[in-house]
Amino acid sequence: MSERSFRERFGALQRDAAPPKRALPDEWPLPSGARLLSTTAGPCAVIERVVGGQPIVAAHERFVAAAEANDRRYHDPRRLIFLDTETTGLSGGTGTYVFLVGIGQFVGRDFLLRQFFMRHPGDERSLLAGLAEALSGAGGLVTYNGRTFDVPLLDTRFRMHAQSFPAPDAHFDLLSPARAIWKHRLPNCSLGTIERMVLGVSRGLDAPGWMIPQMYFDYLQSRDVSSLDAVFEHNRTDILTLARLMSVVQSYEAGLDQPADAVDRVAVALHRWRALGSPEALDELSESWSTLSVPTTLRLRAMREVSAAYKRRRNYAAACATWEKALSDPARDIRLLAAEELSKHLEHRERDHERAMAMAQRGADGAALAGDLDMVAAFEHRLRRLEMKVRRGQTVRAVGEGTMDSE
Repeated sequence: MSERSFRERFGALQRDAAPPKRALPDEWPLPSGARLLSTTAGPCAVIERVVGGQPIVAAHERFVAAAEANDRRYHDPRRLIFLDTETTGLSGGTGTYVFLVGIGQFVGRDFLLRQFFMRHPGDERSLLAGLAEALSGAGGLVTYNGRTFDVPLLDTRFRMHAQSFPAPDAHFDLLSPARAIWKHRLPNCSLGTIERMVLGVSRGLDAPGWMIPQMYFDYLQSRDVSSLDAVFEHNRTDILTLARLMSVVQSYEAGLDQPADAVDRVAVALHRWRALGSPEALDELSESWSTLSVPTTLRLRAMREVSAAYKRRRNYAAACATWEKALSDPARDIRLLAAEELSKHLEHRERDHERAMAMAQRGADGAALAGDLDMVAAFEHRLRRLEMKVRRGQTVRAVGEGTMDSE
């Protein structure tokens, strides 16, 4: 779409229309399966559908199990609202309208999906009123990148009508945990990629996200609402994917399930440790970080987290065991970090300066082979300091031995 705002484009459409008259309600047909919902601001077009089947039942069971495992962290699935929007632009701002808001909610083991549709800009106030009523009493909102796009845009639209967006207190944006868990293995973390490569979803009728704003504007010109069938289906699939993905993430976080892929298992262990900080999560991360089929960047990050956690807890024996194990790792970056940490430990905690110097020399040699000049300089600085400490220690011992001989 062009850089002109939706209001400008719709205004141009109205000026070009012939004859210039106010559209009658029946000139804006309802989408297939839709009905007019009575709201405080007038009628709103809404499509309701109850979805069942094995994937939804399995998601519901995972939600229930996670809630039972940790009542404080995980909400009753019946009080979660899964939300996704379709808009007249992809950049947000006051000139961007939300023409379709899809929400989903578990009702028992089924899933109630509702889509609030803005047939024309005059429907916006009633769409927002219908959405506000649907969100009342919700315990949490679930989105994908909604924290930076969907929610701020909805908040803007409510403010344009001198209202406040009635967002639930809790907001779960799945983009962050999805990146934490799958960015190490997947080509990207778009919702489409994750649903295809993690959930095994294969879309049929669909509309590419970048085309949707133009498709809506074309509909306003033609008033052929069937031209938006692919948009409605795109939105429905996104919401169902949100529900399934949220159930998987919560099951992983609660420790009730583990991914089959080794890379994902280490990523989940790291995510659980950062999210929960529990001893069980630390044990899982400690056991899994050294899996050689996992990318070096992820193993390095995990090993660093493990050793830092042990140091904070003053469990120096476990920290040393981690570094000793890492010294034989095939990845040079991991060996260098282990050599640096062991050298620090030997110098400052065990006061064994000669062993610390040997470990620092080992690290300096490895850094030189890797061409890491900054690391070489850091190890050489450490070596010079350790050499001074070793010489002082030798001098003190020599003086002490001389004193004993004279006696």
